[in-house]
Amino acid sequence: MGRYWRLLTWGLGALSAVCVVVVGGALAYPLLYSDRIYPGVSVHGVDVGGLTVAEATAALVEGAPDPAARVLMLRVGEQTWQLSWADVGQGYDHAGAAARAYQVARQGAWHERVTMAWRVRWQGRQVELPVIPADPARVVAVLDGVAADVSVLPVDARLQIGPDGVVSFPAQPGRALDVQASASRVLGALADGAETPLAAAEGAAEVELVTTTLSPRLTDLEPAHALARSLVAQPFILVADDPLTDYVGQQAQFVASPTQVAGWLRAVPEYGSGEARMALEVDDMAVRAWLDEVAPQVGPERLLDITQTLTRAVAALAAGEHRAQACVRHPESTYVVQPGDNVFDIAYNHGFPQWRLEQANPDVDPDALAIGMELTIPSIDVLFPHPLVPEKRIEIDLPEQRLRAYEGEQLVYEFTCSSGMTSTPTIAGQFQVLFKEPMAHASRWSLDMPYFLGVYQEGPDFANGIHELPITAGGRRLWEGVLGWPASYGCIILNVGDAQLLYDWAPVGTLVRITGVAPGTPVYSAGDQEGQ
Repeated sequence: MGRYWRLLTWGLGALSAVCVVVVGGALAYPLLYSDRIYPGVSVHGVDVGGLTVAEATAALVEGAPDPAARVLMLRVGEQTWQLSWADVGQGYDHAGAAARAYQVARQGAWHERVTMAWRVRWQGRQVELPVIPADPARVVAVLDGVAADVSVLPVDARLQIGPDGVVSFPAQPGRALDVQASASRVLGALADGAETPLAAAEGAAEVELVTTTLSPRLTDLEPAHALARSLVAQPFILVADDPLTDYVGQQAQFVASPTQVAGWLRAVPEYGSGEARMALEVDDMAVRAWLDEVAPQVGPERLLDITQTLTRAVAALAAGEHRAQACVRHPESTYVVQPGDNVFDIAYNHGFPQWRLEQANPDVDPDALAIGMELTIPSIDVLFPHPLVPEKRIEIDLPEQRLRAYEGEQLVYEFTCSSGMTSTPTIAGQFQVLFKEPMAHASRWSLDMPYFLGVYQEGPDFANGIHELPITAGGRRLWEGVLGWPASYGCIILNVGDAQLLYDWAPVGTLVRITGVAPGTPVYSAGDQEGQ
């Protein structure tokens, strides 16, 4: 019995000692790791047990994944760029992870902490490595750099006009990176990557960036394209039609080849406040250079008015026309006074009223002409203030006393007429219809002149013209009985009805040619001169 109690006592003592040792050891464990992380704790596979927080932080920096190695692939079509976490400030919170590792088994009652610490030692505990999110401003900065590579400027439609013709180039849209929308996608992808386990994050994630289409401003080349093609499809013809020095009506024509015409044209985009358009411009200087070459070819009796012709040619081209009428001028000439000459005869023989010759020679006394004196014969242009009407002309044959009206080469009217008497002859020459009055009045002779077409200024303030048989102050028709013989004071007289037809047919600017010399003037009685 005694031995039994001794063994029992010894066993209880040993058990007590073991309990003391175990309890003491358990109570001493937290004290042993009071400034260190409990053994068995790891962060993303890095064992940090037994380390201080600072040591664990250093170990994580060394052993945790490198943010520079975590990569996103950015894509726009076939273009790609790499973006690492480090580029945009996304990385791992090593110090925070170490602090969280230290807190393992340090929560709750003391006995719970002890139990947990021992459990961690034998079973282990994995602590996540927290991620520091990307800085949005740095993401935008990276994408601003990508935007320069992505950017494709839009290309406007254009026309190329050259020796080979007209070539059109269609508009091409451009492209720009939508930085804000792309930044949103990148930040989302980075956030997803932060939640992806490292083992599943091998290889780079891919993000399709957002782009916007840039529309060109100029897309429609019409009507400039069609106009340019039309202009270079055939030659441009300058018609130097000058009936004043060419009685047979032949036309001098100067031709610019399609290749030359192409060199005159420019396609110029116009950008206003509204829709952009392609304009077709004519190079004035290039056309003028061509006219400078043409000018010497118009002949010695004619001068090409380059300024006016240039205006007409440019206007024709701008309207898509292949022809323009040249503006032809005529030079002054000189005449050397011969024996027996007088101012009236010199002017008459050159087709001018006397005052026109005097006006061109202001320093010459008409009553003191000297043989050998050189007079200026004015340009015939002084008689043509209006543009000539094309195709229409009036021809008056003084020897025949006939008036004929033509449209082209077609005879429209032929009338008997009376021209001026010998004492007041009608001047032979080339003139034009200067003005029209349905009932003109000659105060010098108190005559009404129905359907009056002014032809030339007999004086600065007095015109000779074509009109119906005049009406005297007494109401009778003058010269009715002698129509067909020279009878007037310089005008061309037509029968009743004939003058109205001509008046209605001939616009201002119609060419009037008077040729030949009228036959002798008949003798009139005093009654025939009534009202003169």
